[in-house]
Amino acid sequence: MRRHIALLCAVLIGLAVSFSADAQKLPGDAEKLLPSLKAEIDQYWPGLAPRSFLPALIEQESLWKIGATLKTSRELGCGLGQFTRAINADGSTRFDALAETRLLHPSLAGWSWKDCYAVQYQLRAVVIKTHLSDERCSLLLDSPDDIKACAAAIHNGGAGSMSKRIKLCSLAQGCNPRRWFSHLERQCPQSRVKVQGYGEDFCTINSKYPGRVFARMPKYEGRL
Repeated sequence: MRRHIALLCAVLIGLAVSFSADAQKLPGDAEKLLPSLKAEIDQYWPGLAPRSFLPALIEQESLWKIGATLKTSRELGCGLGQFTRAINADGSTRFDALAETRLLHPSLAGWSWKDCYAVQYQLRAVVIKTHLSDERCSLLLDSPDDIKACAAAIHNGGAGSMSKRIKLCSLAQGCNPRRWFSHLERQCPQSRVKVQGYGEDFCTINSKYPGRVFARMPKYEGRL
């Protein structure tokens, strides 16, 4: 009897170890690139807390695939942080997130669309851009979670979209413009019409984006 119990315990322990390993498995090139992300955070955002926020954001953007590409009739996005260039119907550029981010810090000056997938530039750009968004959001929202949610929403939908959400919220009864969850996230300035090439309408994508980033954070705790 004892032998059977011991055998059963060994099997259960083995299964637990297996499930634990699977739970800790990271997507794409995350295992290989986390040390590089840590170095960029140490250099450009050493006070970041929690540090699991940025790797979770990168996972949401690209699943940590270096060559991740978004290409539709209206925009092109590349790399780990999915920096995009939006195109008008006449072929002109509506906005260029890579070019705008390049201007945020001298260390990004050499980055261009010719090497848009470059890992160091991608990681550094995510850190620097999100840090600036976080500082902006800290003036607008109150709690640490709401501030990080705001920064995530800006990465996905732009600062202009956040400004519009705040304005809509300030006019809506019961809406607190200094909170994201259950408040700003419900005030959507983007289109609710689903566009070909995207799984959801832009309103839904941007509103759910911060929550989806937060859901990915636990697996990165203690890794940076």
